[in-house]
Amino acid sequence: MYEGDNSGPMAKFIQSTPSKSLLFMVTHDDGSSKLKAQAKDAIEALGSKEIKNMKFRSSWVFVAAKGFELPSEIEREKINHSDQSRNRYAGWPAEIQIEGCIPKGLR
Repeated sequence: MYEGDNSGPMAKFIQSTPSKSLLFMVTHDDGSSKLKAQAKDAIEALGSKEIKNMKFRSSWVFVAAKGFELPSEIEREKINHSDQSRNRYAGWPAEIQIEGCIPKGLR
């Protein structure tokens, strides 16, 4: 996302992804200013609760199911905001991850 405007192609990719697909998304630097409303709306439509809460240099991870439901116990999204006073990498947020096992054959 750093160079150029890739929001339109990203939104088209999300919209054209076939049903029964898993989508994995992450940002590190910088989805807050480069990711435009069209792409954020497409990601929010997949179930993201945090995509519009990103700040400069936030780390964000999201897993979405298109056309089916993930089990409720699967962690789907996490965000870590850059904080000059707390982050260990001179204002850059630490790594972020979600864990879980997505069962084979979900419909």
